[in-house]
Amino acid sequence: MAEYDVVLIHPPSFYDFRRDIRFPGPIDRTVPNYTPAFIMFPIGLISMGAYLQDNGFKVKIINLAEKMVTDKDFNVDNFLRGLNSKIYGVDLHWAVHSQGAVRVAEMCKGHHPDSKVVLGGLTATYFADELVSSFNFIDCVVRGEGEEPLLRLAENFEAPDVFHRTPNLTFLDGNGKVARTGSLKVFDSIDSLDFTRLDLVEPVDRTITSIFYGSKLWNIPICRGCPLSCATCGGSSYSYRRLMNRDTPAFRSPEKILEDLIILDGKKVNSVFLFQDPRLGGGKYVRRLFEALSGEKWSNITSIGFELFHPASRSFIRYLSRNRPADHIGLSISPESGLEPVRRIQGRDYSNDELLKTCRYCREYDIPLGVFYMIALGHESFETIRDTWKLWEKIYSVDKKSGRGHCIFQDFGPMIFLDPGSLAFDDPVRYGYKLRFKRFQDYYGAMSSPHWSQWISYETANLSRLDIAYMILESAEKLLEYKRNFDRITENEYRGEKLILDLDKVFTRKMDEIMKIEDERDRDSKIRELAEISKDPLLSQSYILTESE
Repeated sequence: MAEYDVVLIHPPSFYDFRRDIRFPGPIDRTVPNYTPAFIMFPIGLISMGAYLQDNGFKVKIINLAEKMVTDKDFNVDNFLRGLNSKIYGVDLHWAVHSQGAVRVAEMCKGHHPDSKVVLGGLTATYFADELVSSFNFIDCVVRGEGEEPLLRLAENFEAPDVFHRTPNLTFLDGNGKVARTGSLKVFDSIDSLDFTRLDLVEPVDRTITSIFYGSKLWNIPICRGCPLSCATCGGSSYSYRRLMNRDTPAFRSPEKILEDLIILDGKKVNSVFLFQDPRLGGGKYVRRLFEALSGEKWSNITSIGFELFHPASRSFIRYLSRNRPADHIGLSISPESGLEPVRRIQGRDYSNDELLKTCRYCREYDIPLGVFYMIALGHESFETIRDTWKLWEKIYSVDKKSGRGHCIFQDFGPMIFLDPGSLAFDDPVRYGYKLRFKRFQDYYGAMSSPHWSQWISYETANLSRLDIAYMILESAEKLLEYKRNFDRITENEYRGEKLILDLDKVFTRKMDEIMKIEDERDRDSKIRELAEISKDPLLSQSYILTESE
């Protein structure tokens, strides 16, 4: 008898990251808490696991990525062989997991040929037909929102026509042709779902623990779905309609969010991020939410964060300040570009003046604000990116003029992978893109390359792949300068980060030359040489000087 009915597995981005040489570059510095293996898993794994458990099934969630990061001696092959389950579900939500998800799925099927191996998530949904056609060890893909379809799959497991009985599935029929079952109606509310059942996860400590402060962090959704259709977002309104069968967002009631926080407080979680802008639910929803939360006295929760999808008024910031749901609250906003026309095409229709006002209001009421950007969007160029850099300086100046401690944090994320299923992916010319990767195999194959610049899945109307890589590195260098100039980092920290960036610039150029070498042994030798250089600061400095001459 199987020990579990369903085991849900979160894979690392690259299965061989502990053995093969990888240069993750700016990805490593953008998500340092979760490592380039991306050990943070989609929160839907929790809600699916809890939904199965509530309906009587034995379920476990394995954060395989975390196990591999935290224990260098952890033997993945032996571990997966020792698992005993009827169904193995591997998440392929974000495209960055393309290589890791497929490799883990292959191992699960190899060790457990009589079990069902299932993939799910946004990326898996978009490429469902190709996945089941290309990899015979993937039995099916659960398309869209997975709680009810995965439950039906578990219920129908013993039936000879299990796949045909189960909704939201893509699989190969008896004739080797792609078959699809109909899609279920999605939840109107996500109150019935549980996003706090962390005891289902093995392990969970590293995932929820900040490497910087040692505090425990977790996320709770305000809603599922989005009313906005930002061009590059695979979780936009457009994408949810097309991929997830969802026309409108499903909200979580303030009362249920309060229950979530009470549970997390009991689990000794210190910081909770409520993702999605609460204003999406309207003014009444915002008031209900803060009335529900503001009277609570937490034993462990000290900080609660919120998203802003557009700038906030002074009255809203004042309201947050007066109705703080925890000792510390924080906000984040993602203008994505400092150039207003580029931002408007991206789907964020507001001005820099509006953004700067929000920064001033946050300073006025002493509410920390994170401002996040994307680099190398569709209509950007090396000239227009300077407007983004100038905005960074203006925002840091707002913070400095307050005369108090630092309140505003700025950073950017290198897009690298254009989200499959986004507007820009489906209509690239309109949004200023040229797709380098169109099929799943393109993502899967490219991620066998060792250097991050080889993974960039698109070009733009103005930028080649290498241009994009250099724009990312130059933007990182400019942001680093501002952080030094505005006393966000020490001179020693600046020099250390600058060395890494200078080395990455050289490596980006050299890697293009190395990848053209036909002799595999010669190519691998040169890659290993770069890896050794990167480990030694003195060697790195010497190499930079030599290659720059």
